[in-house]
Amino acid sequence: MPMPAFMKQTLEDLAVGTYSNIAYIHPDTPLITALSVFTHRRVSALPVVDHNGKVVDIYSKFDVINLAAEKTYNNLDVTVTQALRHRSQYFEGVMKCNKLETLETIVDRIVKAEVHRLVVVDEGSHIVGIVSLSDILQALVLTPAEDIKENKKERRT
Repeated sequence: MPMPAFMKQTLEDLAVGTYSNIAYIHPDTPLITALSVFTHRRVSALPVVDHNGKVVDIYSKFDVINLAAEKTYNNLDVTVTQALRHRSQYFEGVMKCNKLETLETIVDRIVKAEVHRLVVVDEGSHIVGIVSLSDILQALVLTPAEDIKENKKERRT
């Protein structure tokens, strides 16, 4: 099956992802605050950004499962960094990308890393945005449908 042409376009060209009002936390953020951000912002992951704005980790709702599994949910005053020490040894670090990478590259990275999102960073590893599986699904399913509709309209006129 041929690859759609838009897969060769960059995240920036396609406007795939979220690039404003990004929810994030700092390494010293209390865990209870992070849980509150999940609830109020309706997000499933929070990039952990140092005080220079560089992405150093990510805290996801999946990490919250570790709280329950290890029965450590009674101490929500610990920092996110302390809570992440309980994370599985299989965690390979926060997965990143930049806006100039193609959608094809992004999809390949997500598949190989088996993650649900990539943090979009600039050259200095400062947070720029987030691209999630939901964002990609929208690009794969809805955007081509809109393009087809536009092409049909143009042909009729």
